[in-house]
Amino acid sequence: MASSQPRKEELSGSSAHMCECRVTHNFFVRSIGMHFEYDGDDAEFQHRYAGQLVDGDGDALSSLAVAGILAEVREQRAERLQAPEESLARVQRIEQSYRRLHPEVYTIDPKAFLAESFLELVEALQGCQTSLRGVSSSLENLKSRGLLQEKRPGLWTFKVFTEAFCDLLETELANFAASGLPCTAPNTMNRHGVILAELGFYPGLLNPLVYEYVDVLAGQLLPDHTEGLDSYRAFTVLYDAAVDGDRDLALHYDNAEVTLNVNIGGSWAGGQVAFYGLATEEESDTPAEISLQRGHGVLHAGLDMHKALPITSGRRHNLVIWCRSSRVRNQLCPMCFRQPCVLPTCKYFDEGFTVLPCRLACEKHSETGCNPNSCHSDDDLYG
Repeated sequence: MASSQPRKEELSGSSAHMCECRVTHNFFVRSIGMHFEYDGDDAEFQHRYAGQLVDGDGDALSSLAVAGILAEVREQRAERLQAPEESLARVQRIEQSYRRLHPEVYTIDPKAFLAESFLELVEALQGCQTSLRGVSSSLENLKSRGLLQEKRPGLWTFKVFTEAFCDLLETELANFAASGLPCTAPNTMNRHGVILAELGFYPGLLNPLVYEYVDVLAGQLLPDHTEGLDSYRAFTVLYDAAVDGDRDLALHYDNAEVTLNVNIGGSWAGGQVAFYGLATEEESDTPAEISLQRGHGVLHAGLDMHKALPITSGRRHNLVIWCRSSRVRNQLCPMCFRQPCVLPTCKYFDEGFTVLPCRLACEKHSETGCNPNSCHSDDDLYG
């Protein structure tokens, strides 16, 4: 089974790029639950948010509080600028020092790792007729057999992994955590989890999972959001009711065309994921709430607004894959909703854009004479 779409590396060589908004947009300050834009200009930041920074009673925050928020955003921006270099250093150290507990979990074994119902689901959708009537008939058949659930239009759940695979993966990740080797937060909002590319899970395990299986599902279940998956970012997130654990997650959308979110372990109460509809449409007043059993996943558009409700006890461990389609995102960055101008980066921070058709940010700035603070040298981003 193989994807008919060319991989991103086949389209653009080995280069990796991220939209310049990566270092100017979506800085999340947990204490007030807000995202901010910041390009290094303190005065512009204070002017932009002067009327928005208020407390629970609607009163303006003190100048000291605003200064604290700006300091946190400034620190986040500095971290993002250094992140690619630091990622390369972590990967090198992991490759040199980490001893894998279960080497077999790094190479996909479809019959042992993937649920029989998942394999049947992919096979059925891959073989169904391409006409709307044919696809609709196949979907109804799959739903009637319990292989697929449609919680609402564009929100699909199904079993993905076997218990045996979840056990292997959780044990391997626990072994890595106990090693004391460095890791970083998986994204800008979750604090606990790992970036799976840095541990070497891509070539043998996740590449075939995304390109041979998830791509089929995305093309049939969310055809308006993908023109073939050709890159992705995969990580784990851990929600824990213990002190200093991530208990919830604020409303957001993903840097992805399609997201697959699978529970791989834990026992917990609360913690449902609530979906509110696409960021480009009016928010739903009645969200769809989903709680996944171990091995089960939800497939949704990256632009589907969602949040994790508070976990009240226990822990919940999930594998998240942000799946990307360069033919879609090259037209409009899903994070800043602009035609992307891109910066070179290392492969661990690649966001799936290609040059061409995307322009390099430095070319845009030289043509327009706009603020160059968002444009950085290759040394800043490669390390």
